[in-house]
Amino acid sequence: TSGVATSPKLSATAARSAAATDVGGSADFAAVQRSSRTAGAAVWTNGDRATLMWFVTPSGARLTWSTYTQAGDSLDYSHVVDARSGQVLYRRDLVANDRGDAKVYDNYPGAPGPGGRAKVVNFIKKGWLPRKATYLAGANVAAWADLNDDNRRTDNEVTPVPGNRNRAQFNLQRFNGSNELCSSRYVCTWNANRRYSWRANKKADVTNGFYLANIFHDYLENSAAGFTARAGNFERADGDSLLLNALDGANTDNGFPDGNHVDNANMSTPPDGTSPTMQMYLFHFPKAPNSADPFLPTSSSFDAGILYHEYVHGLSNRLVVDAQGNSTLNSIQAGSMGEAWSDYYATDYLVTKGYERDNSSKDGQVLVGEYVSVGEPFIRTQAIDCPRNATTRLCTDVFGVEGGYTYGDFPTVIGRPEVHASGEIWAQTLWDMRERFGHRTALMLITRGMELSSADPSFLDMRNAILKADEVAYGGKHVGALWRVFARRGMGWYAGSIDGGDAQPAQDFHRPPAPSRGTGTLYGVVTNRLTGAPLVNARVAITGHPSYSDRTSASGVYVIPNVRPGRYKKVVLDTAGYEIVVKKVRVTNKPIGSREDFSARRDWAAASGGGSIAAFNGPDYSGFGCGPTEAIDLAQGTGWGSTTGDDAGTPTGTVVPKFIVVELPQPVDIGTRGRARSAFAVDPTAICGDPGSASTGDFTLEVSPTGNPGSYVEVASRSGVDNWLQQYRYTNVRSDTAVPNVRFVRFTIESPQVPDFATNCPNGPFAGCVFMDLAELEVFGRP
Repeated sequence: TSGVATSPKLSATAARSAAATDVGGSADFAAVQRSSRTAGAAVWTNGDRATLMWFVTPSGARLTWSTYTQAGDSLDYSHVVDARSGQVLYRRDLVANDRGDAKVYDNYPGAPGPGGRAKVVNFIKKGWLPRKATYLAGANVAAWADLNDDNRRTDNEVTPVPGNRNRAQFNLQRFNGSNELCSSRYVCTWNANRRYSWRANKKADVTNGFYLANIFHDYLENSAAGFTARAGNFERADGDSLLLNALDGANTDNGFPDGNHVDNANMSTPPDGTSPTMQMYLFHFPKAPNSADPFLPTSSSFDAGILYHEYVHGLSNRLVVDAQGNSTLNSIQAGSMGEAWSDYYATDYLVTKGYERDNSSKDGQVLVGEYVSVGEPFIRTQAIDCPRNATTRLCTDVFGVEGGYTYGDFPTVIGRPEVHASGEIWAQTLWDMRERFGHRTALMLITRGMELSSADPSFLDMRNAILKADEVAYGGKHVGALWRVFARRGMGWYAGSIDGGDAQPAQDFHRPPAPSRGTGTLYGVVTNRLTGAPLVNARVAITGHPSYSDRTSASGVYVIPNVRPGRYKKVVLDTAGYEIVVKKVRVTNKPIGSREDFSARRDWAAASGGGSIAAFNGPDYSGFGCGPTEAIDLAQGTGWGSTTGDDAGTPTGTVVPKFIVVELPQPVDIGTRGRARSAFAVDPTAICGDPGSASTGDFTLEVSPTGNPGSYVEVASRSGVDNWLQQYRYTNVRSDTAVPNVRFVRFTIESPQVPDFATNCPNGPFAGCVFMDLAELEVFGRP
């Protein structure tokens, strides 16, 4: 090296750019150069690097930069660049390509570790595509960009099979200069201020979604989850491969997504044999400031956690089913567990594979939606790995409440019951199981529990199913430890819940009483509250324990023997044609037993007591379990779903009132005083998966002896946001007028619970712009 310059004239950054230009690409300028411990070396956050070295040529040694550069679209090269002149002295293509080669991410672009770097996977060699495929439709998944959300695949929406003899496809174009939220850690994939900017990554978007859905299909099939074809998974061979609509609705507002196609994703899962549909949206509302929409401008197809979350909705809706294979995850608690399972399976996979970190000695590391929420608790209020009493930042919610949630927090996580928020209780409980038993055992118990579950389960029903799963799979090896896990989260022995529709469950932190305490007997008499007559065949049950129940005799007497002693939080009276009554009851082990009497009002509207729907307007969603009859079935977990505007559910700025007419089994007198002063009870809650804004807001109640036009008399109403009824509970409603011989009751929804409807609809983010629902209507009176 004598006589040769020993210091570079060309910087490491310039050498990196020269190498990228040499192969027709460009350096990733969104990547940030980091400090290096090695002298004469430079590294970037995307993995590019440059190192000074001596390179021997026929004319002698020359000072050079040895570079590794990702220049875009599988242009991954090693170069030797003269450190003085910038001349390229050597290049080597580091990628061996073939048809089917795709550039994909295992977690999200920019994530720490291998999950944040693009890698090449061959879809054909994986068996996901046939060799003759022309677009991304294969054995398990058919994916396309459903830009107009018509659920149909058109020529401009399909993505060709990636990869050719020269390179893998498709490279991600970063939009990191478009928003201050963007960074090398949280990569933006579109510009929310520029129309059609999502086009730049349309092929990469669909390709990444196709990859993630296939890789998760294979994992669930071959892991302890055992989600196989026999269990109801999604495969073309069975006629139900997944239909993945990437960039769903991205072009519903002249090059932008409209308000119904942003900051979300969803999965619709019909019974086995019919394809489910997954819709993946863009995040960040177009042209919205970050103060109004704090989500990262990216696509959910680039977020493995979100896509896996949606995929698991398919698993849970195929496992918790009725005899016809229809999902029974309908009620608030069942729906909350649906969200929790999706959170758990997604994060459990990412942690197990090493794409997300979870140090067992540190709480609050695993945050659902970390990518789109830029590391903040916007998707969920707390991290999933928050035990009780944890005090770390992501284990403290917006109200300042520290530590993980318990069952009693169900109605208050965000100030009201809501499936995503309330589901955090169950998700954190499942993570406790993972911490206690490990990934594989927890996955086995959780999945087998779904298969053994009762229909439309409560948290306590699913607790019992998991305990049963342990008996089946492990001979009861983990029962004691499982009780400790559940009791610590408020799902102990004496906890109570009427059913899956109970949004006010009662928590308890006790493990099962010791056998040495013996057992006791609970007994009593059940009567009609108005007449005092005994109720025959009425069911009295200690909730949370299916074996603790009895039906009344001809004299209205019930007897429940062999009950472990203690104070049970919810003992329920449930009988056809009568309101449900709930009490706290203490059972002792004394030989005399423990007496508790019940009385209930006759609900003349109840279908089980002879009430029926005589008429209604709007669409009929009975096929989805949301028809008008569900408003009189005495179950708060189901209800009548209708539309706010036209019958097609077109988002509207004008409410078209919807009514049901209930025909009572016999005429009754509607009173205003004494025991008859409350003539009705109403639960306004949104059902069928609709958010709370679809709950009944304004309403009117009218009665008639004949049901003829002009014969109805208005007897009660509510109007204005301050008078809307509370969701997830019955509210007694008095009649303004005493009316005899009532045979027909007309309930009319005048508005949903959308604040400032005229301003926020039709394009605001409120389900009430589309749907109006009613959970339950009860009618009381004297025959």
